[in-house]
Amino acid sequence: MRIRGQAGVWTVVGWVALALPVAAAASDARAVGGGVVDGPLGLTSQLGFGATSDGGSFQCVMAGRSGGFPFGPWKEVLQMEVHGDVTPGSLVINADGSATFTGKARVQVVGRDANGKILKGVFPGADYSTTHEAGGPGEATHLLQVLGLTFGPAPLKAGHISITP
Repeated sequence: MRIRGQAGVWTVVGWVALALPVAAAASDARAVGGGVVDGPLGLTSQLGFGATSDGGSFQCVMAGRSGGFPFGPWKEVLQMEVHGDVTPGSLVINADGSATFTGKARVQVVGRDANGKILKGVFPGADYSTTHEAGGPGEATHLLQVLGLTFGPAPLKAGHISITP
């Protein structure tokens, strides 16, 4: 629902009203989305993000799947969580309509070494880069680069990504 007010457009979300200036509501680039990212067992993940020119947040979780991937001392990564802020000014809407942004994240990893021993690690302040294509299941894609690893591009199995130039 939109109600025109003196300061611009008022947008009512549930019981919360947000005042947005007309110019910002119409012209601010943004990438917003989330869902389940498809992939082979061990690489299926859950994703959620919101990015504007002012920054935002990003979270990607790969957890609870067998057949993980090797990384550093981990022969098999069983869980990986990447959660962090979007660096203000890093959002770029690419010529093909996809959106790329970067930031710093806290990365948590749980897995097994070559002997089967459980190893845990936390990497605070890790640089990440991610690129998304808009759409719903089978159309939208997600690519993540963090800690020297590249995941994707992989399609969304469920959910939606919106990109506004």
